[in-house]
Amino acid sequence: MGALAVAGTGVASAGGDGNDTLDAPQDFPGVSTRDHFDITWYGSVELVEGTYSYDYRGDWAKYDDGDELHLFVHGWNSDDSDDDDIDGGYTMGRALAEQSAEETTAVYTWDADKGGGVDQGWYEAQEIAAQNGPKLANFLLDWQANDGRPVKLVAHSLGAQVVASAMKNLRAWGYPDVVDDLVLVGGAADNEACAVDGEYGPGLEYAAESVLNCYKTDDSVLEWAYSLGELNTAVGESGVDGTPPANMTELDVTDVVPDHYSYPELKEDGGCMDVVVQNW
Repeated sequence: MGALAVAGTGVASAGGDGNDTLDAPQDFPGVSTRDHFDITWYGSVELVEGTYSYDYRGDWAKYDDGDELHLFVHGWNSDDSDDDDIDGGYTMGRALAEQSAEETTAVYTWDADKGGGVDQGWYEAQEIAAQNGPKLANFLLDWQANDGRPVKLVAHSLGAQVVASAMKNLRAWGYPDVVDDLVLVGGAADNEACAVDGEYGPGLEYAAESVLNCYKTDDSVLEWAYSLGELNTAVGESGVDGTPPANMTELDVTDVVPDHYSYPELKEDGGCMDVVVQNW
């Protein structure tokens, strides 16, 4: 735990956004579960807003002009008040548009910056990420029923646990292939849990038609924040430990992406959305 605390200031956006993100318009659309959780005085996570509930944010009508939905799920410590969350989603959308994949883009924003203490809220954030699974899963089912356009999910860092939990819930509820393409970039989820016999692997295989895992073997943020904090290895640092789901493609982007924060950024800033689009 001490090592994680030392790294804390260096990973304040561990799953958030780097210095090359673009400024999103304030009405950028999204799905929000902000303020659905509180931290009690004794440090436990408390759900204060419906197990399956979610809210809409921004002006969907203004930006909703694509044939499919690209939904960006940010990671740890993405601060809503500083627009870390919407800036990350907007940047990913522009990076995809740079690769001729311009579609309706939105952000899934969640309470990734609650908690505190020596670990800077890391363990609370993981619990909140897991409890966002039913919320995201419910949104995806509502979208499928009421809209029907294909959905592509891109989950950065701890956002991987939000998405993996959603896929786990969809499998438990019996809804296959709800997501067309699911992409993990720098995923802060356990590499064994994402295997076919792990906690998340069966859901990833069942609820998504295809899964792409982009990992970076020298990701210093995951090495500090995940490996030392969890005494294990993240799927975004090594790839799956074990047999990957049959629908998963794994790509080592170590030589493409310069650091943990750059995955969703424009190509000139080191992003890898060109690699993502090539594998869709």
